[in-house]
Amino acid sequence: MTRLNRSLVLCLAFAAPWAHAVSADPSLLGCWRATKIVLYVQDGSKAEDTSGRCTLQFKQTQFESVCKTSTGTATTTYRYQVIRPQVYAATMATSTFKTDMIGSTREYDYRIEGDQLRTVSVPPAKPPEPPAVAAPRVETEAERTPCL
Repeated sequence: MTRLNRSLVLCLAFAAPWAHAVSADPSLLGCWRATKIVLYVQDGSKAEDTSGRCTLQFKQTQFESVCKTSTGTATTTYRYQVIRPQVYAATMATSTFKTDMIGSTREYDYRIEGDQLRTVSVPPAKPPEPPAVAAPRVETEAERTPCL
């Protein structure tokens, strides 16, 4: 995976861990900055980003991910829903980066402790159709930040 592609996938990985909301969890609402994103790739390798260049803004039924990259800004919007306690599903609605993933949904376990948010992707029951772009596992750590 090239450095640029890995960077952009890490941006998506950060964004995806926030998802679809029947009723939003009030503790998710607001803005978060990624402090660590770990992408476990299908070949067994992993990529880690601790640059803090990705942010999320959660609203009632959607959130927006904005990641600064070496080539500009990647912006992705998701519809999300908390589907059971500490689990949400996110469906990609728009993206300036991975348009082939628009409409895809993924579930995430999440835990909020104080101003820290940790998420872990739940592996899909059925692997994605080729080309397989979704990482089998993504872990993120983020901290609450003021919305600009």
